[in-house]
Amino acid sequence: MAAPLDVSVSEFLAAPPPLVRAIMFDPHQDPRWMSAVTSVQPLGDPTTAGAHVRRTGRFLGRTLRWTTEVAAISANRLDLTIVDGPMRGTVAYQIDADGAGSRVTIRNVGHAPGFAPRWLLRLAMRRALAADLRRLKRVVEQP
Repeated sequence: MAAPLDVSVSEFLAAPPPLVRAIMFDPHQDPRWMSAVTSVQPLGDPTTAGAHVRRTGRFLGRTLRWTTEVAAISANRLDLTIVDGPMRGTVAYQIDADGAGSRVTIRNVGHAPGFAPRWLLRLAMRRALAADLRRLKRVVEQP
């Protein structure tokens, strides 16, 4: 099996970490800031380890369905494991205080066999994650 894809993006948001966390760590908010996500269905309390969330969305012109499990959650980090869907791996959201705002990082690591050529998938993932952080920036910085 090929080495996993490892894609990470980071952005400064002019909002305090608790505000960013309230949006970013709440799966009900995903469609507001994640372009690929069209619907979410929490299966249990999504703020506790072991909880599952089913998501539906679109990526590279395909309708996708996947389920994540909360592997760990703290004040500044959310670790998810993708337990079903076209990609298997992990997603990590990191929020660090940075002056009067927050430095936010999303990192996806995993395998998507047969989904698309690796170079295209890596490029598309990086672009999508960067666009998501720009959307999140608009959501948390709006007056």
